[in-house]
Amino acid sequence: MVRFLLIAPRPHWDADFGGIAGGPGDSVTRVAPIAIATVAAMAPEGIEVALHDEALAPVDFEARADFIGITANVSQARRAIEIAREFRARGKPVIIGGPHITLDPQVFDGACDVAVTGEFEEIAESFYADMLGGTLKPRYVGGRPDLARSPVPAWQLFDNDRALVGVVQTSRGCPFECNYCDVIQYLGRKQRHKTPDQVITEVQRLYDLGYNRIALADDNFTVYRKRAAELLDALSAWNGRDGRDHVIFATQVSIDVARDDDMLTACAEAGVSNLFIGVESVNEESLKASKKRQNLNTDMQAQLRKVVSHGLKVEAALMVGFDADDLTIFERQYRFGMGLPVGTFKISSLVAPMATPIYAEMLQAGRLDLTGEQAHFPGADMVTNIVPAQMTRQQLYTGTRWLISRLYSPAAFWTRFEALAEILGPNPLLQRGTGRLHNPPSRAKANAHFGRMARAIGRAYPDIAEVIGKANRLMRARPEVRDGLADILTTWMLSLYVHIEKGVYDPEWALMDGPPFERARSAA
Repeated sequence: MVRFLLIAPRPHWDADFGGIAGGPGDSVTRVAPIAIATVAAMAPEGIEVALHDEALAPVDFEARADFIGITANVSQARRAIEIAREFRARGKPVIIGGPHITLDPQVFDGACDVAVTGEFEEIAESFYADMLGGTLKPRYVGGRPDLARSPVPAWQLFDNDRALVGVVQTSRGCPFECNYCDVIQYLGRKQRHKTPDQVITEVQRLYDLGYNRIALADDNFTVYRKRAAELLDALSAWNGRDGRDHVIFATQVSIDVARDDDMLTACAEAGVSNLFIGVESVNEESLKASKKRQNLNTDMQAQLRKVVSHGLKVEAALMVGFDADDLTIFERQYRFGMGLPVGTFKISSLVAPMATPIYAEMLQAGRLDLTGEQAHFPGADMVTNIVPAQMTRQQLYTGTRWLISRLYSPAAFWTRFEALAEILGPNPLLQRGTGRLHNPPSRAKANAHFGRMARAIGRAYPDIAEVIGKANRLMRARPEVRDGLADILTTWMLSLYVHIEKGVYDPEWALMDGPPFERARSAA
């Protein structure tokens, strides 16, 4: 029997959800690691696979394993190399795969014994045959397979009671061409889809394992309307039906979905009620330069209000540091964000990921930092690898941290939360079936951990505790949207905790009317 240990490294931006509310044995992770579970599902008889998520516990470098497999995106790549080094020093052969080695194979030269680039389905059979035969090659190159060949992930090998969100990958690829996006370089612009039957099989598997929040991993869930409608019909026929309680689905869409009332209604009725939307910028020149065409000539506030009125909650991405951005962009983005019906934002500095058009453009212009970690791990610790056009890199870092602190502050969140409560539509799933969120005993560990975390944050930050109290009173007064508001509050608390632990959120900065550029410069 060949023993194969598959590891998901801890991302450099992730937080320790065990630290604030218990010891390592109490840790939970936000999102279950689908990459290693999918690779494990393709292993044949004769290979015994174990899964390890470093977000849950430190890696055991003395583990009994014949081969070590590590998968890594850009946020995990630095840690992947460190883990590989430790295992190889102990004589263990290491295989590394995933997005980052596909886009930047040079950085892994000498870091592993076997490099796997591209997607795994088409090469899994030969890879595992070579593993069993002791004849693994130095490199395996996968293509872009038909997703009908992708198996149900081997979730039975994972500690599912220690993850808050399960994952079903519904497609790969995106037809848009945003110049800073490395997904389309890795997965292509021709979107490939799993069938509705495949998706429902995987959703049912996660339901049986106790998940009540499931992310539909899709870079643009609604871009192909006919396909999206078919999948939403299947999810609606499953969710909360036939004696099942309902679950909450989350996915990624573009703002053009707001023009399709039927699609918004279908999302709500299927329980696909948490939407991540790349809003990016109030600066239209920045949108044009990045080829974010779908966001142009759009009243973003009106469009998002329409989305929310259907009972859908939005997490919005905001980005700063485009060439068209000057030092006023941070305050402009703050005012823009405060006018949006959004509880939580993903805020970032513009970076140039490997293999993207913006990387080639900045490289040709001599505007890339090719020293240190930024040479291969762009965006590490929120520091861009681009030399900005109208500010320094330090000013961009300071402004981004200030924008995060300002928009995530309890006062700012409460202002948006109250406004959201006025326009958020009711959840149609509560009007049918049991009306209950799936919450089996297997959720007890994750639920209890979140409760401890919320209480610990409240004790440490009285202004956060005050918001939690006011939010609870508001939710009692608005029972028809209570579940949606509770979900918004939960997401804010989880995200805020990550920013607090990573030292990004600064309560003093949250009170400032503008970024403290002078203070940051003198401290640097």
